[in-house]
Amino acid sequence: MKLSSIFQLRSEATPQLIELLESTTLGTNGAKYRHLDTRNRILEADDPLFLSIERNNKILGNVTFCRRGKTWYIRYFAFQQMLQSSNRPKETHKSNSHLKQQLRFFFDEQFQSEVETMYAYIDPKNDRSKWMSQNFGFHKISALATQSFSRIYPKKSPRLEKIEDWNEVKPIVMKNYGKHGHFFTTHASKPPFYVLKGENGQIMACARVTKVHWEIVRLPGKFGSLLTKVIPFIPFLNRLINPKNHTFLVPEIVCVNQDNPELLDELFSAILFQEKLNLMLWWMDATDPLYVSVKKKVHWGLLHTIIGVAPVDVVERKRSGISEKTQSPIFVTAFDMV
Repeated sequence: MKLSSIFQLRSEATPQLIELLESTTLGTNGAKYRHLDTRNRILEADDPLFLSIERNNKILGNVTFCRRGKTWYIRYFAFQQMLQSSNRPKETHKSNSHLKQQLRFFFDEQFQSEVETMYAYIDPKNDRSKWMSQNFGFHKISALATQSFSRIYPKKSPRLEKIEDWNEVKPIVMKNYGKHGHFFTTHASKPPFYVLKGENGQIMACARVTKVHWEIVRLPGKFGSLLTKVIPFIPFLNRLINPKNHTFLVPEIVCVNQDNPELLDELFSAILFQEKLNLMLWWMDATDPLYVSVKKKVHWGLLHTIIGVAPVDVVERKRSGISEKTQSPIFVTAFDMV
Protein backbone atom coordinates (compact mmCIF):
# COMPACT_ATOMS: atom_id res chain seq x y z
CA MET A 1 0.00 0.00 0.00
CA LYS A 2 1.28 3.47 -0.90
CA LEU A 3 0.38 6.84 0.54
CA SER A 4 -2.29 8.64 -1.43
CA SER A 5 -1.19 11.46 -3.73
CA ILE A 6 -2.81 13.99 -1.40
CA PHE A 7 -0.01 13.33 1.12
CA GLN A 8 3.30 15.15 0.79
CA LEU A 9 6.49 14.58 2.78
CA ARG A 10 8.99 17.40 3.26
CA SER A 11 11.97 18.18 5.45
CA GLU A 12 11.36 21.95 5.28
CA ALA A 13 8.25 23.92 6.14
CA THR A 14 6.55 25.77 3.30
CA PRO A 15 4.97 29.24 3.75
CA GLN A 16 1.51 27.62 3.47
CA LEU A 17 2.35 25.15 6.21
CA ILE A 18 3.58 27.89 8.53
CA GLU A 19 0.36 29.79 7.84
CA LEU A 20 -1.70 26.74 8.84
CA LEU A 21 0.24 26.23 12.07
CA GLU A 22 0.10 29.92 12.97
CA SER A 23 -3.68 29.96 12.54
CA THR A 24 -4.28 26.77 14.55
CA THR A 25 -6.12 27.27 17.83
CA LEU A 26 -5.10 24.67 20.40
CA GLY A 27 -7.52 23.18 22.90
CA THR A 28 -11.14 22.16 22.41
CA ASN A 29 -12.66 22.19 25.90
CA GLY A 30 -11.66 24.75 28.50
CA ALA A 31 -8.64 26.87 27.58
CA LYS A 32 -7.99 27.81 23.96
CA TYR A 33 -4.84 29.53 22.74
CA ARG A 34 -2.57 30.12 19.75
CA HIS A 35 1.22 29.99 19.60
CA LEU A 36 2.65 33.30 18.37
CA ASP A 37 6.23 32.03 18.04
CA THR A 38 5.53 29.30 15.48
CA ARG A 39 7.50 30.88 12.64
CA ASN A 40 10.67 30.82 14.78
CA ARG A 41 9.98 27.49 16.47
CA ILE A 42 9.77 25.76 13.08
CA LEU A 43 13.35 26.82 12.37
CA GLU A 44 14.47 25.32 15.70
CA ALA A 45 12.91 21.89 15.06
CA ASP A 46 15.47 19.07 15.15
CA ASP A 47 15.57 16.97 11.94
CA PRO A 48 11.89 17.67 11.17
CA LEU A 49 9.64 15.67 8.86
CA PHE A 50 6.44 17.35 7.68
CA LEU A 51 3.61 15.05 6.57
CA SER A 52 1.03 17.29 4.90
CA ILE A 53 -2.42 16.61 3.51
CA GLU A 54 -2.87 18.75 0.40
CA ARG A 55 -5.72 19.23 -2.04
CA ASN A 56 -6.04 21.79 -4.86
CA ASN A 57 -2.70 23.31 -3.80
CA LYS A 58 -4.02 23.95 -0.31
CA ILE A 59 -2.72 22.37 2.90
CA LEU A 60 -5.60 20.84 4.84
CA GLY A 61 -3.60 19.25 7.63
CA ASN A 62 -0.14 18.44 8.91
CA VAL A 63 1.70 16.13 11.27
CA THR A 64 5.22 17.31 12.14
CA PHE A 65 7.76 14.88 13.56
CA CYS A 66 11.07 15.71 15.25
CA ARG A 67 13.29 12.75 14.40
CA ARG A 68 15.55 12.04 17.35
CA GLY A 69 17.35 8.91 16.29
CA LYS A 70 14.99 5.97 16.67
CA THR A 71 12.66 8.06 18.84
CA TRP A 72 10.29 10.47 17.08
CA TYR A 73 8.44 13.26 18.84
CA ILE A 74 5.12 14.45 17.35
CA ARG A 75 5.49 18.23 17.45
CA TYR A 76 2.35 19.37 15.60
CA PHE A 77 -0.95 17.68 14.74
CA ALA A 78 -2.96 20.39 12.99
CA PHE A 79 -5.93 20.26 10.62
CA GLN A 80 -8.20 22.76 8.91
CA GLN A 81 -11.61 23.25 10.55
CA MET A 82 -13.39 21.25 7.82
CA LEU A 83 -11.53 18.13 8.95
CA GLN A 84 -12.20 18.75 12.65
CA SER A 85 -15.96 19.18 12.79
CA SER A 86 -17.93 16.47 14.55
CA ASN A 87 -21.07 17.34 12.55
CA ARG A 88 -19.66 16.39 9.16
CA PRO A 89 -21.62 15.71 5.99
CA LYS A 90 -21.39 12.16 4.64
CA GLU A 91 -18.80 12.95 1.95
CA THR A 92 -16.50 14.65 4.46
CA HIS A 93 -16.92 11.74 6.85
CA LYS A 94 -15.93 9.25 4.11
CA SER A 95 -12.99 11.44 3.15
CA ASN A 96 -11.84 11.60 6.76
CA SER A 97 -12.09 7.82 7.08
CA HIS A 98 -9.76 7.53 4.11
CA LEU A 99 -7.37 10.05 5.67
CA LYS A 100 -7.38 8.11 8.92
CA GLN A 101 -6.59 4.90 7.05
CA GLN A 102 -3.72 6.58 5.21
CA LEU A 103 -2.31 8.12 8.38
CA ARG A 104 -2.48 4.76 10.14
CA PHE A 105 -0.58 3.21 7.23
CA PHE A 106 2.13 5.89 7.50
CA PHE A 107 2.55 5.29 11.24
CA ASP A 108 2.68 1.50 10.75
CA GLU A 109 5.23 1.83 7.96
CA GLN A 110 7.62 3.89 10.10
CA PHE A 111 7.58 1.27 12.85
CA GLN A 112 8.58 -1.36 10.31
CA SER A 113 11.71 0.60 9.39
CA GLU A 114 13.73 3.03 11.52
CA VAL A 115 11.40 4.07 14.33
CA GLU A 116 11.30 2.29 17.69
CA THR A 117 9.27 4.85 19.65
CA MET A 118 6.95 7.77 18.97
CA TYR A 119 5.61 9.99 21.71
CA ALA A 120 3.53 13.13 22.18
CA TYR A 121 2.10 15.35 24.89
CA ILE A 122 -1.67 15.83 24.77
CA ASP A 123 -4.26 17.74 26.71
CA PRO A 124 -6.60 15.10 28.21
CA LYS A 125 -9.50 17.51 27.57
CA ASN A 126 -8.61 17.95 23.90
CA ASP A 127 -10.85 15.70 21.81
CA ARG A 128 -8.67 15.95 18.68
CA SER A 129 -5.54 14.93 20.56
CA LYS A 130 -7.32 11.96 22.12
CA TRP A 131 -8.58 10.98 18.66
CA MET A 132 -5.00 10.88 17.40
CA SER A 133 -3.87 8.82 20.35
CA GLN A 134 -6.71 6.30 20.20
CA ASN A 135 -6.65 5.78 16.42
CA PHE A 136 -2.93 5.29 15.89
CA GLY A 137 -1.96 2.91 18.67
CA PHE A 138 -0.69 5.33 21.32
CA HIS A 139 -1.27 4.79 25.02
CA LYS A 140 -0.72 6.91 28.11
CA ILE A 141 2.55 6.23 29.93
CA SER A 142 2.79 9.19 32.28
CA ALA A 143 1.35 12.61 33.17
CA LEU A 144 2.90 16.03 33.42
CA ALA A 145 1.96 18.87 35.75
CA THR A 146 1.57 22.37 34.32
CA GLN A 147 2.78 24.38 37.28
CA SER A 148 2.56 28.17 37.24
CA PHE A 149 4.95 30.37 39.23
CA SER A 150 3.93 34.03 39.34
CA ARG A 151 5.20 37.10 41.15
CA ILE A 152 3.70 40.58 40.89
CA TYR A 153 6.99 41.92 42.23
CA PRO A 154 9.73 39.32 41.66
CA LYS A 155 12.78 39.60 43.90
CA LYS A 156 16.32 40.15 42.72
CA SER A 157 19.04 37.78 43.99
CA PRO A 158 22.74 38.73 44.22
CA ARG A 159 23.55 35.04 43.79
CA LEU A 160 22.02 34.80 40.32
CA GLU A 161 24.44 34.51 37.39
CA LYS A 162 23.92 34.01 33.68
CA ILE A 163 26.45 31.65 32.09
CA GLU A 164 27.09 30.45 28.54
CA ASP A 165 29.01 27.22 29.14
CA TRP A 166 26.97 23.99 28.96
CA ASN A 167 29.86 22.07 30.47
CA GLU A 168 29.58 24.13 33.65
CA VAL A 169 26.00 22.99 34.30
CA LYS A 170 26.19 19.57 32.63
CA PRO A 171 27.33 17.60 35.74
CA ILE A 172 24.40 18.76 37.89
CA VAL A 173 21.93 18.34 35.01
CA MET A 174 23.07 14.80 34.21
CA LYS A 175 22.98 13.89 37.88
CA ASN A 176 19.36 14.99 38.09
CA TYR A 177 18.05 14.00 34.67
CA GLY A 178 20.45 11.50 33.09
CA LYS A 179 18.19 8.54 33.85
CA HIS A 180 14.92 10.16 32.84
CA GLY A 181 12.98 8.73 29.91
CA HIS A 182 13.35 10.45 26.51
CA PHE A 183 16.35 12.38 27.82
CA PHE A 184 17.33 14.71 25.01
CA THR A 185 19.64 17.70 25.37
CA THR A 186 19.80 19.31 21.90
CA HIS A 187 17.50 22.13 22.99
CA ALA A 188 18.02 22.00 26.74
CA SER A 189 21.81 22.30 26.37
CA LYS A 190 21.71 25.56 24.43
CA PRO A 191 23.00 28.56 26.44
CA PRO A 192 22.46 30.78 28.27
CA PHE A 193 21.75 29.21 31.67
CA TYR A 194 20.76 30.83 34.94
CA VAL A 195 22.46 29.59 38.10
CA LEU A 196 22.57 30.41 41.79
CA LYS A 197 26.10 30.15 43.13
CA GLY A 198 27.25 29.79 46.73
CA GLU A 199 30.18 31.58 48.34
CA ASN A 200 32.61 28.96 47.05
CA GLY A 201 31.35 29.33 43.48
CA GLN A 202 29.49 26.02 43.58
CA ILE A 203 26.25 25.87 41.59
CA MET A 204 23.37 25.48 44.04
CA ALA A 205 20.54 25.67 41.51
CA CYS A 206 20.18 26.10 37.75
CA ALA A 207 17.63 26.40 34.98
CA ARG A 208 17.37 27.30 31.34
CA VAL A 209 14.38 29.40 30.25
CA THR A 210 12.54 30.01 26.98
CA LYS A 211 10.49 33.17 26.43
CA VAL A 212 7.07 32.35 24.99
CA HIS A 213 4.27 34.38 23.43
CA TRP A 214 0.69 33.10 23.17
CA GLU A 215 -2.65 34.58 22.28
CA ILE A 216 -5.23 33.37 24.80
CA VAL A 217 -8.57 32.91 23.07
CA ARG A 218 -10.30 31.49 26.11
CA LEU A 219 -9.32 30.75 29.69
CA PRO A 220 -10.42 27.54 31.44
CA GLY A 221 -13.55 27.50 33.56
CA LYS A 222 -17.22 28.38 33.20
CA PHE A 223 -16.52 32.08 32.74
CA GLY A 224 -13.35 31.63 30.69
CA SER A 225 -14.54 33.65 27.69
CA LEU A 226 -15.70 36.56 29.83
CA LEU A 227 -12.56 36.50 31.96
CA THR A 228 -10.39 36.81 28.84
CA LYS A 229 -12.16 40.08 28.02
CA VAL A 230 -12.08 41.65 31.50
CA ILE A 231 -8.58 40.62 32.68
CA PRO A 232 -6.90 43.63 31.00
CA PHE A 233 -8.88 45.83 33.42
CA ILE A 234 -8.18 43.84 36.63
CA PRO A 235 -5.25 45.24 38.67
CA PHE A 236 -2.40 42.81 39.44
CA LEU A 237 -3.97 40.00 37.39
CA ASN A 238 -3.37 42.01 34.22
CA ARG A 239 0.34 41.92 35.00
CA LEU A 240 0.26 38.12 34.81
CA ILE A 241 -2.05 37.60 31.83
CA ASN A 242 -2.25 39.60 28.61
CA PRO A 243 -4.69 37.68 26.36
CA LYS A 244 -3.56 39.34 23.11
CA ASN A 245 0.15 38.77 23.74
CA HIS A 246 0.60 36.55 26.77
CA THR A 247 4.33 36.53 27.49
CA PHE A 248 5.93 34.16 30.00
CA LEU A 249 8.96 31.97 30.64
CA VAL A 250 9.20 28.19 30.45
CA PRO A 251 11.98 26.70 32.61
CA GLU A 252 13.73 23.40 31.92
CA ILE A 253 16.70 21.41 33.31
CA VAL A 254 15.65 22.78 36.71
CA CYS A 255 18.11 21.53 39.33
CA VAL A 256 18.12 22.44 43.02
CA ASN A 257 20.51 21.16 45.68
CA GLN A 258 18.73 18.78 48.06
CA ASP A 259 15.40 19.72 46.37
CA ASN A 260 15.37 22.84 48.56
CA PRO A 261 12.08 24.75 47.98
CA GLU A 262 13.58 28.04 49.18
CA LEU A 263 16.36 27.79 46.59
CA LEU A 264 13.79 27.05 43.88
CA ASP A 265 11.74 30.08 44.91
CA GLU A 266 14.87 32.28 44.90
CA LEU A 267 15.96 30.97 41.49
CA PHE A 268 12.59 31.40 39.76
CA SER A 269 11.89 34.82 41.29
CA ALA A 270 15.36 36.12 40.43
CA ILE A 271 15.04 34.92 36.83
CA LEU A 272 11.68 36.70 36.49
CA PHE A 273 13.27 39.88 37.88
CA GLN A 274 16.18 39.59 35.44
CA GLU A 275 13.88 38.97 32.46
CA LYS A 276 11.42 41.70 33.54
CA LEU A 277 8.48 39.28 33.51
CA ASN A 278 5.97 38.04 36.08
CA LEU A 279 5.08 34.48 35.12
CA MET A 280 6.55 31.05 34.48
CA LEU A 281 4.80 27.88 33.32
CA TRP A 282 6.84 24.85 34.32
CA TRP A 283 6.05 21.46 32.75
CA MET A 284 7.41 18.60 34.82
CA ASP A 285 6.62 14.91 35.15
CA ALA A 286 4.20 14.75 38.07
CA THR A 287 6.32 11.97 39.62
CA ASP A 288 9.66 13.77 39.27
CA PRO A 289 11.43 13.74 42.67
CA LEU A 290 12.13 17.49 42.62
CA TYR A 291 8.54 18.41 41.87
CA VAL A 292 7.11 15.91 44.36
CA SER A 293 9.39 17.34 47.05
CA VAL A 294 8.62 21.02 46.50
CA LYS A 295 5.05 21.20 45.20
CA LYS A 296 3.46 21.68 48.64
CA LYS A 297 6.26 23.85 50.04
CA VAL A 298 6.54 26.61 47.45
CA HIS A 299 4.20 29.60 47.30
CA TRP A 300 3.42 29.40 43.59
CA GLY A 301 1.64 32.74 43.36
CA LEU A 302 -1.67 34.32 42.41
CA LEU A 303 -2.22 32.51 39.11
CA HIS A 304 -1.78 29.12 40.79
CA THR A 305 -4.49 30.09 43.27
CA ILE A 306 -6.84 30.84 40.37
CA ILE A 307 -6.15 27.99 37.90
CA GLY A 308 -4.38 25.31 39.96
CA VAL A 309 -2.30 22.65 38.20
CA ALA A 310 -3.36 21.47 34.74
CA PRO A 311 -2.46 17.89 33.70
CA VAL A 312 -0.88 16.86 30.40
CA ASP A 313 -0.84 13.22 29.26
CA VAL A 314 2.30 11.63 27.85
CA VAL A 315 1.33 9.12 25.15
CA GLU A 316 3.63 6.69 23.40
CA ARG A 317 3.71 3.96 20.81
CA LYS A 318 6.52 1.42 20.58
CA ARG A 319 7.53 -0.92 17.80
CA SER A 320 6.06 -4.38 18.18
CA GLY A 321 8.47 -6.64 20.05
CA ILE A 322 10.01 -3.85 22.13
CA SER A 323 8.57 -4.65 25.51
CA GLU A 324 10.73 -2.69 27.92
CA LYS A 325 9.03 0.16 29.72
CA THR A 326 10.02 3.75 29.11
CA GLN A 327 12.15 5.12 31.92
CA SER A 328 10.17 7.12 34.42
CA PRO A 329 9.92 9.98 35.13
CA ILE A 330 9.93 11.66 31.71
CA PHE A 331 12.34 14.48 30.93
CA VAL A 332 10.52 17.47 29.40
CA THR A 333 12.30 19.99 27.20
CA ALA A 334 10.67 23.42 26.88
CA PHE A 335 10.76 23.32 23.06
CA ASP A 336 8.33 20.40 23.04
CA MET A 337 5.70 22.33 24.99
CA VAL A 338 5.76 25.70 23.24
